[in-house]
Amino acid sequence: MRYRLISGDNHIDLTYCPPDLWSSQAPAKWKLLVPRVEELEDGLHWFVEGQDQGMWNGVGPRFLKYQAGVFRHVDEMKASGFEWDSRRGAHPRPTTPELRLADLDRDGLDAEIVYGCLMINDLIGSGEQRAWANKIYNDWAVDFAKRSDPNRVFPLAILPNNDPLVAATEVRRCAKMGLKGGDLAFKRLSVPLYHHDWYPLWEAAAECRFPISFHSTGFKGLRAPETPQMEQECMTEWRLVRSALFQLDGMEVLVSLLASGACEKYPDLKFVLGESGVTWIPYVFDRLDTEYEDRARALGFSMKPSDYFRRQGYTTYEQDQYLEPIIPLVGEDNIIWGADYPHPDCVWPESRRHIDANLGTLPERVRRKITCENVAGLYDLG
Repeated sequence: MRYRLISGDNHIDLTYCPPDLWSSQAPAKWKLLVPRVEELEDGLHWFVEGQDQGMWNGVGPRFLKYQAGVFRHVDEMKASGFEWDSRRGAHPRPTTPELRLADLDRDGLDAEIVYGCLMINDLIGSGEQRAWANKIYNDWAVDFAKRSDPNRVFPLAILPNNDPLVAATEVRRCAKMGLKGGDLAFKRLSVPLYHHDWYPLWEAAAECRFPISFHSTGFKGLRAPETPQMEQECMTEWRLVRSALFQLDGMEVLVSLLASGACEKYPDLKFVLGESGVTWIPYVFDRLDTEYEDRARALGFSMKPSDYFRRQGYTTYEQDQYLEPIIPLVGEDNIIWGADYPHPDCVWPESRRHIDANLGTLPERVRRKITCENVAGLYDLG
C-alpha cells in the first residue's frame, strides 16, 4: 500500500474496549478487581479494582459522560456524527472496525499508529494484574487490527511497567505476534527510568526493532484542588492548567532516558515521546548538554546527550503554530505528526487543515517526512 498521510498518534482508550474483555477471562480471585463493566441508572460504567471510573463508551481517556459546552471540539465531533452512547448494545466508533475505518477515510488518513488504554497501569495497583491486563489487551489488539485492516491500523502494545524482565518478555512476545512497537507508562515505574534495571527492556526492544513510546498522560507535580469544594469552585481553571501543561511530562522522560545511557549502550533502540510536542525540546537539549558537560561527564557518553535523540528519538505532535523555525533544531527526521483521534483535543476530522496551517510553507520534502515517511520508517510499515 502506498501511504501519503499517516497519523503517528491515534488511540483506543479503555472506555471504548469490549465490556467483558478482561472480566470474561479473569481468574476467579480477580473477577471483581480487573476492568469490568456494570450497568447503573445512567448507563454502563467501568470499574477497576472496585472503583467506578466513569462511563463505558465515554468521552476520552477519563470516561466522561458527554455534556454539551464542556469541550468545544467534542461538540464539533458530536455535530460531525461522533456518538458517545453508554447504553448496552451501542457500538463505540473507535472499536467497531467499519466505523473506525470510516473515520480514517473521512479524515483522509491512509494509516494510523494506535496507542492503547492510556493510564490502565495507573489504575491497577498489583504488578501481576497489570501485566496480565496488558497481555489480554495486546492479544485483542492483534485481532482487532486483523478485523479492521492490517495495512492501515497498527496498534501498539501496552508494556508492563512494574518489572523490566516481564516487560522485555512481553516485547518479544508482541513482536512475534506482529505488533510494531509498545507504550511504557512511566508514572508508576518500579524503579526510575534513568535506572539501569531497565536495560533488559531496552535490549529486547533493540533486538526486536520494537520502538518504545512514552505517551504523555499529565505533568507530575501540579498542585491539584485540595478539597471537593475547591475542585468545584475551580473546575474550569484546573482543567485549563492540567490540559495546557500535560504534554510537558515528556521533559522528564527525555532527560531520564538519555541520562540512563540506554542510547549509548543500545544504538538500535528507538524511542518516541508520544503527544509531547516539539517546540520545548531545544531548550531541554541546551540544558541537558550544558549540565552533562558540567557535572556528568563521568557517564562517559561518546556523544552529546542531545545527539542521541537525533539518532534514536522521535516526538509526536498534533498541532503547533510555532513549529516551522524549530524543526532544524530538533530534526526533520525526528518529528511525527498525529491526529490524536478520538481524544477531546484531537484534530479529527480536520487534520489536513491543521497540517496546512502548521506545515504549509515548508518544502514538500520536509512535510512528507513529518506526515508520513518518518513514522513509516520507524515502524517499518513498508
